[in-house]
Amino acid sequence: MIKYLKTSLVFDSVTLQNEFRSHQDNNWKSHYNKSQYEGDWTILPLRSINGNPHNVISTHILPKGLSYQNTPLLKQCPYIQSVIESFKCEKTSIRLMKLNAGARIKEHTDHDMNMEAGEARFHIPVQTNKDVAFYIMEDRIPMSAGECWYLNLSLPHKVHNAGSEDRIHLVIDCVVNDWVKALLTEKGIIRKDIDKMPEPRAAATKRNNIESPGSPINLADKAKIIAELRSMNTNAALQLADSMEKEPD
Repeated sequence: MIKYLKTSLVFDSVTLQNEFRSHQDNNWKSHYNKSQYEGDWTILPLRSINGNPHNVISTHILPKGLSYQNTPLLKQCPYIQSVIESFKCEKTSIRLMKLNAGARIKEHTDHDMNMEAGEARFHIPVQTNKDVAFYIMEDRIPMSAGECWYLNLSLPHKVHNAGSEDRIHLVIDCVVNDWVKALLTEKGIIRKDIDKMPEPRAAATKRNNIESPGSPINLADKAKIIAELRSMNTNAALQLADSMEKEPD
């Protein structure tokens, strides 16, 4: 089982940064699970449920009638579009994620977010600094701008941006197919494997289908997510809120 892998894909970090900066004043949305981070952690959706530019919710199982679609913002980012199109597989959620200077994401796991479970998440740093510490278990991952990393995020991981500059990653969630498998079986420049998944903590034995930091989403956070979806007042958001309310706590 792959723990993490630096792929052979490399992108133009200067062009990525220029495109990001042209949209940095857009309405970034706070990550919805606010109990699991300190400081500011925000999202700019590029591909979301039904293409809603305000929807930062990512879910493993979509209710009937919903699908992942590109947001209008992605059409304004031709280079990022070309980066995404280089992934020859089905893409689900795609977003720019910003961890402000001084902010911290607490240790957590993302349910079934690994190649072996059929989903792969790739991180492409757009803007970073030497004081960003991204750990998977005990290993610090040395990601530089323009690189593309596969990370097994079903393993415990945490991030601290101790630098003076915000950290921006382009995060691409993919459904595993033969292309993804071939990419991840290439000889990685940096690669580490793990024999098996660690035993889950007692608190992590019960999860719902919403991807989020923390194991699991607590009832207060779940209520906030549902309220946020209902405040959007779109068919897609209301369907997802209905679906969440029907899930057992």
